[in-house]
Amino acid sequence: MTEVLKLQDSIPEVAATSLIGVIAKLEMIVGADRDIGDPTDFPWPHITSALRDLNAIAGDLPVGRWSRERTRSDVAKHWESAVKLVAALEEEGAAEHRDDVTVF
Repeated sequence: MTEVLKLQDSIPEVAATSLIGVIAKLEMIVGADRDIGDPTDFPWPHITSALRDLNAIAGDLPVGRWSRERTRSDVAKHWESAVKLVAALEEEGAAEHRDDVTVF
């Protein structure tokens, strides 16, 4: 229970980076109140209403795993950039190594 409370306490410090992240934060807040207080008191019905609206707007968001096809498509889209970045980092590392091994 202590770990759950620590996690709940950290929610305000974590920035959501997607709509599903905002929904997850609100679901955690509303879910915690079910265990601790009266969900009919302000602001819980209002938060629950906003959460319901967000879920209606977002539709069926992916809950966890993407399809292999989507993952492959994303990898293909970013592969060339990743290869260039790795090559540049390797070149930078080699240049630094050459600078460190100066012959006297």
